[in-house]
Amino acid sequence: MRRLTARQRLAATVLAVVAACFVTLDVAGSGLDGAHGGVRGALGALYRGTDGVIGPARNFLQGLPAAGSNHDKITKLREENAALRARLAADGADARTRASLAKLHLAAGRYRVLPARAIAVGPGQGFDWTLTLDVGSHDGARAGQTVTDGAALVGRVLHVSATSCVVLLAADPGSGVGARDTRNGQLGVATGRGPRGYTFVPLDPTASLQVGDTVQTGPAGRSTYTPGLAIGTITALHTSAGATVAADVRPAASPTALDLVGVILALPRAATPSDVASAR
Repeated sequence: MRRLTARQRLAATVLAVVAACFVTLDVAGSGLDGAHGGVRGALGALYRGTDGVIGPARNFLQGLPAAGSNHDKITKLREENAALRARLAADGADARTRASLAKLHLAAGRYRVLPARAIAVGPGQGFDWTLTLDVGSHDGARAGQTVTDGAALVGRVLHVSATSCVVLLAADPGSGVGARDTRNGQLGVATGRGPRGYTFVPLDPTASLQVGDTVQTGPAGRSTYTPGLAIGTITALHTSAGATVAADVRPAASPTALDLVGVILALPRAATPSDVASAR
């Protein structure tokens, strides 16, 4: 066995004596508690400092085994989120379709209406603002028929094939619609302005128009379009240098958000004396 040198034996003896003193004082509840606390505080600060440096690296290394599963969870959550968004969009589309069908159902009480769905938009027959519907001559569609969303004016059938038809939107720039201000009965022409709706110019240049007035197609028997359909609402008035008044009209049926519409096949026929007699 190796023998300790004199210096090593002296150092061991001193350490043993110091340790014994600390144990004795600690058991006796001496005033070294403050010293202990200071040592613990210094060591704790040292630990916190080193942990702040190596902690992120340690967490990264500990998370490596779960990285694959986390990626799978994230992918699954993204797929579920996309499915929820698609479901919400579908619910919104269904709600809009139900609302459109309800409006067409009401219109069917006044007219013979052929339901149709917009399948394309774009230029046609030399016009820029057109809509293609999925009904044609086989379904009863004819050129010149009025198209409505159930309450408001959309346009008129311009061209018909066997299975589809092209509709000129009433809001097409340059397109004119015979119109009437429903508040005062003033007749005029509503000219299309694309997405900005219409400009309504009364035949009487001194006519009294007001913001909020409703403009409808009319008069009956004197317009290209079925009378009584809402064109829009007056939002602003303008007076020219010649004192001619004109009005900006917000469209009742947005020309850029059309989906389910109806082609008015025929106006309701007034009852005749023979109809009354046969009913009896």
